Parts: sequence; C-alpha cells; structure tokens
Amino acid sequence: MAQFALLLPHTPGRYDGLDQDAYMAIIKDYIAWVEKLTADGVYQGGHKLVSEPGRVLAARNGTVEVHDSPLAEVTEILGGIMLIAADDYDQAVEIARSHPHLKHNDRIEIRKVDGV
Repeated sequence: MAQFALLLPHTPGRYDGLDQDAYMAIIKDYIAWVEKLTADGVYQGGHKLVSEPGRVLAARNGTVEVHDSPLAEVTEILGGIMLIAADDYDQAVEIARSHPHLKHNDRIEIRKVDGV
C-alpha cells in the first residue's frame, strides 16, 4: 500500500465566531472519522495546523527571504494534513469522500507520498 497525504484547506476565519457547541460538533466529526479509519488500518497520522498563513522562504540571489504570505490577501489556509494508506489514487479518493472536511469545507487535495 502507498501513503497519501490529505491536505485540508479552509478559508481564513472559517471557524471564527462559532460557539463552543458548534465547534465541538465539528471536532467530533473529525475524531469519529479518524477512529474509524484507525480501526480499519488506513489512518496513518495527521496534524491540525494553526489557522494562519505561516511563513514562506524564498531563495533569491544567494540569500533567503522570509515572507508572511505569498499573497497580499490570503484566500485559503492549510488547516491540517492527514496521512492514509491506499492502493492507488482511486482508493484514496474513495476514502477521502467520507472525510468530514467535505461537510464543513469545500475541498481536499490528495497527494501521493514519495517513498524515497
């Protein structure tokens, strides 16, 4: 089996203003999905990222520049990454279809992990 990364983007401020109950309902959806895939031997790990654009390093003329964001206005934040095991992209897509991120956001990017 290969390993695939699920990249979980969301719009900035997506979770701002949610009351505790609404936020916990979302978290419970994610936890239930992870627990099921862990029991199935598919879930490999993951991390929620802080809701900020982070930093971008760029090599320029022998120096390294550090920027807050590549865009003047960030339209999307990478909110987390998860790793799953699947035979191929088709199976990874089928697994990701059930991810609660698609209930609470609009997109997941799937990338195959290079085994080098």
